Amino acid sequence: MANQLGDELSRTDRPETRSSGASLRAVVFDMDGTLVSSLSVIFHCENEISRKYLNATLALEEVIAKFGPPAHAIIRRMTADLSENLQNQAVADYYECYRKYVAGRALVFPGIMLLLRRIRSTGRRLALVTGVEKIMMEYTLNPFNLSEFFEARVTADDVQNSKPDPEGINLALSRIEVEPRESMYVGDSPADMIAGKQAGVLTGAALWSPENRGDPTTEHPDYEFRSVQQLSDFLFPKNKSSQDPYFGSRWDEERR
Repeated sequence: MANQLGDELSRTDRPETRSSGASLRAVVFDMDGTLVSSLSVIFHCENEISRKYLNATLALEEVIAKFGPPAHAIIRRMTADLSENLQNQAVADYYECYRKYVAGRALVFPGIMLLLRRIRSTGRRLALVTGVEKIMMEYTLNPFNLSEFFEARVTADDVQNSKPDPEGINLALSRIEVEPRESMYVGDSPADMIAGKQAGVLTGAALWSPENRGDPTTEHPDYEFRSVQQLSDFLFPKNKSSQDPYFGSRWDEERR
């Protein structure tokens, strides 16, 4: 049975031989821009720090351009010309700002809670791999009671190498004891897709996010989901044809 499942889930040059979402044993999610829209609170708090310590206001594009490293690294880069004590205080102020405002300014994407409940109810494994530090993950998940869904939660504090390195995904899969070929990573950035491919899992581009962390389709994900409902339909297909709209661009090229 294990060998048969492995054959079904292995990548081939024939798209019709690929696994359906119903065959997956685990789904690993990115957090910001995939489960939760956090841009509003990040924009607010980075500006609070910038105005307080640098006497400058940041444009939205400037905040988005900083996406990638953990929050403490971003704030330290912003305040690099200040003393270490002031940098430390700026990081602490940012954490406190985020904690204070996240419940009111961030939001869980519509349909996410229902989907997570449905995945768990079927006995499949759920894990989270995020590029933020543990404290920021907790500040983000806890107000919305999202932590309870994930058996493994991997943050920047748990790895030496951040995405697009696959270390975080590999660690999450080892913790839930599921093989890469039985898993999918869902994220909203090019780095997410690269990390998933390097880890040997199926990749799903979350295209429902407006946060502009980069276009994940440039890395040719296995599947593209324009809504949470499309991802749900893929994982719980009613019929084979319902999968067709979700093939990533790489599969379209192979079909030609």
